[in-house]
Amino acid sequence: MAKIFECEKGFSYTICKISKKIPNNGMTLRAFLNLLGDRGRLITCMILAAPFLIPLSIPGTGIVIGTIILLTSLSIILDRYYLVPEFLLKHEMSYKTLIKILDACYRMLNFLEKYMKPRLLVMTNKKSIRMFNNIFLVLCSILFITPLPIPLTDTLPAFGIFFLSAGILECDGYLILFGYFMVIITSIYFLVVTFIGLKLLFHVF
Repeated sequence: MAKIFECEKGFSYTICKISKKIPNNGMTLRAFLNLLGDRGRLITCMILAAPFLIPLSIPGTGIVIGTIILLTSLSIILDRYYLVPEFLLKHEMSYKTLIKILDACYRMLNFLEKYMKPRLLVMTNKKSIRMFNNIFLVLCSILFITPLPIPLTDTLPAFGIFFLSAGILECDGYLILFGYFMVIITSIYFLVVTFIGLKLLFHVF
């Protein structure tokens, strides 16, 4: 089972410090993950999901980013640091790209920190519920990489990933419940769209 993360505040401050350590020539994904530190797995999920909270992402990018989030969330359940393949860890990321990602996450976290705090601890203080939270995070990651060519298929699961990760890190049960809600809404949306698509194909053929 994954380590119990301390309920600390100051994500935006932490991200601001990280941004100052990024070299001008960029860095590999491995170096970036190492820079995030011990709490990096959940913060990584939040940072990678943040750009997709606005439904203007480039088509196809969700599959790549979603795969990294899925492997990272699986590593939490398996209590391993990262399960990202070596070829992805060696991928070079430019300074501009990393700063854009961190800036988007900083602005979101800076707003959320006014409302995030340890509460409804029944959602975080037991080993079984922590495992359940992480399973929901994995499920949301799977939904994120599902290649449906329709609007919101990246945005809805991105909200689930973001709020589940934030809630687990802050021991904020309300954020975790909102993450659950987004996973359920996303699942219903995908099922309805898939059902309608299959029905249309049935009528056509």
